[in-house]
Amino acid sequence: MTQQEERQGDRADAARMATEFVAEGNRRMEDFAGAQSEFWDKLQNSNRKWLDRMQNEATMAADFASRLTAARSLTETASLFQNWTAKHMEMAAEDARRVIADTQDILAAGARFWTNGGDGKGRGH
Repeated sequence: MTQQEERQGDRADAARMATEFVAEGNRRMEDFAGAQSEFWDKLQNSNRKWLDRMQNEATMAADFASRLTAARSLTETASLFQNWTAKHMEMAAEDARRVIADTQDILAAGARFWTNGGDGKGRGH
């Protein structure tokens, strides 16, 4: 093999390696962008749920106030407070479940930032 043929072979190898390097970089950037998009989608979904929860609480409070104002006896008032308390206990339990589920979803999506764009291989692979 002549020196010229060797140089051409070296150039071809270098070009192929550069192409592979760029392709791998593009793949990793796409994976990272996908992981970032998933992370923000999870955050937005969680925010929507909590905003809905606050709106439900405001509606419930307004309903409670109107019923309390319309109450005609101490027994009716006590019953309203009992129902209000029971509903709040249910909502607190639901809130706890939602916090745990949302936290798990957000942490799982955020963990993709610490891997190679979500391919599951981790750093150094």
